[in-house]
Amino acid sequence: MENKKGKIKEVDKLTDFESVYQVFTEEPYNEKYTKEELQEIFEEYREEGYMYGVYDEDKCLGLIALKDGVEEEHPVEFEEERIMYLADIAVLDEYRRTGLGTELMIYGALQSKSLGYQKLYMRTLREKSMSKGIAGKIGFNQIQDVYQIVERERTDGNVTGVENIFLELDLEALDINIVRQAIDKLYKESELEK
Repeated sequence: MENKKGKIKEVDKLTDFESVYQVFTEEPYNEKYTKEELQEIFEEYREEGYMYGVYDEDKCLGLIALKDGVEEEHPVEFEEERIMYLADIAVLDEYRRTGLGTELMIYGALQSKSLGYQKLYMRTLREKSMSKGIAGKIGFNQIQDVYQIVERERTDGNVTGVENIFLELDLEALDINIVRQAIDKLYKESELEK
């Protein structure tokens, strides 16, 4: 799939994953990762789901990781059998506010739907979430009264907890016209920012 910045394709190189995933070491996340942890995350995403990136030539500008099913440690319940988890979405700093995050999220939703999944859900920061606004544009809704404190070592060496919320998207009711409107609006907004 082509977009205005590059081509969306499967992420199959650890170096591409690492170069984009480093955004989580910056504000507002400030998460600390070892080389081994990054390799484990990469392998987990490849083995348990799907990972796609936007590429300009050979450079990965952003990525989305999708995993089959509900994560055991997540306090969410679904009645449907076919659930996809949007595990991560990240865009390099210099390509933020260009629409790549929205395109990746839309691509992930459409891929999930085409694979027969009924719902797509995600976990995101309660405060200062970069992906929450994007998710809202394409129809995600917050799962009410479901929160989770995620503790992680930060770049300053401290272990702190951050409150997360959960969002869901009904893929069976996903209206392609709403998706197209979100894409059109996205490009109009990014053109105005230039």
